[in-house]
Amino acid sequence: MKLFVNAMLFMLLACALLQAGELIPGITGKGVKIGVAWGSMNTNDEEFNAGSAGGFTAGAFLTYSFSPKLAIQPELLYVAKGSGHANIIYSSGFDCGYLEVPVLLKYTPSDKGRLKPGLYFGPAISTLLSAELYYDGFFSDYENDVKDGMKSLDVSIIVGGEVEFRSAKPVSFFVDVRYSLGLMNTIDPAKWNEGRKIVDEGDIGFIHWIDYDRPLLADDAYAKNRVFSISIGAKFK
Repeated sequence: MKLFVNAMLFMLLACALLQAGELIPGITGKGVKIGVAWGSMNTNDEEFNAGSAGGFTAGAFLTYSFSPKLAIQPELLYVAKGSGHANIIYSSGFDCGYLEVPVLLKYTPSDKGRLKPGLYFGPAISTLLSAELYYDGFFSDYENDVKDGMKSLDVSIIVGGEVEFRSAKPVSFFVDVRYSLGLMNTIDPAKWNEGRKIVDEGDIGFIHWIDYDRPLLADDAYAKNRVFSISIGAKFK
């Protein structure tokens, strides 16, 4: 959380310092984007340490420029996060969907030519929309809703860049690549364990077995989101 506050203060200070320079204040772009997102988790629990899982991301943005090289870009995105594992026998993982609001400080080294590169950095706040554990194999498959065991908010830092392919027309296209580093533990072990339910049980000889909809977590369990994404989009002038 301290890193999140520092990032916000840095962005506000940078914008204030550039007010004295060459100004073109105002909205210089707005648009939409869609892409693929690969999520993984920094965790101390084997249930969430399952490698990367593919998903998608999509949303809209608005660019407000303070100078030819510096702008603020708020966005509203859907982002798939989580972790997963797959082989020829089965696939399993932990899928989460978030509504994410990044506020990015964007730097454009050059405003000339057909290709316009840009770099950005900033914080993002996300609201949890869905969360489920899944397993898909030859002999069984399941999808268990575990949203009640998750924290409703996530905070992350985003770094990335884009290349805009400019056109004389009022619309241009771009490719966006970014990495999101989660700062918060997204699971709540107490709520997770409290919400466990039996989904199946039976007997095999003298053995009585029970299946739950989620594993039992240690009190100190944590899982922090990491997401790498590539998007394409359209920007309208």
